Amino acid sequence: MAVLLLAGIVFTLILIMGQRDLASVVVVRNISHKLKGHSLSTNYWQAGIALFAANAALFALAFVILFFLPYGAVAGLLMCIPLSLFIWVIFAGVWRGSWKDKAKMAFIGSSFFLFFLGWIFWYYATLEPAYPGDDLFMAWIGVIIASIFTLGAMSVSMFVILRKC
Repeated sequence: MAVLLLAGIVFTLILIMGQRDLASVVVVRNISHKLKGHSLSTNYWQAGIALFAANAALFALAFVILFFLPYGAVAGLLMCIPLSLFIWVIFAGVWRGSWKDKAKMAFIGSSFFLFFLGWIFWYYATLEPAYPGDDLFMAWIGVIIASIFTLGAMSVSMFVILRKC
């Protein structure tokens, strides 16, 4: 598990370092060019809600992959992380409003991770032992790991979206 975590962190760092190259890929430029005239490029509420929906869809995809495919964690890391970075780079490239509105859009879109973090804490707070004397230490470890991944995903998304192009 530690090897998978380390591999995911290294893979994410490699993708973040190459995000300027990713922004210049023909596919990203074509999508950005088609969306520039749309209200997603200037209305931070619409762009933030679309980003929120994209984050939720990618989370649902990762959830399905994790539980329904053998070695789903590896497949999820190899597929959902680049897809999410790709979507965040597109939203960063499409934006044509002020930097302050871009920050609002990024916060609205990344608030999915805050809702998920709230659900994690609520789930742990309402968790009851399966039998008398059951130790919930492993559940607490799961909460810590899920919190690290959630805050990491939110900070990476904010970094990618708010970077200077």
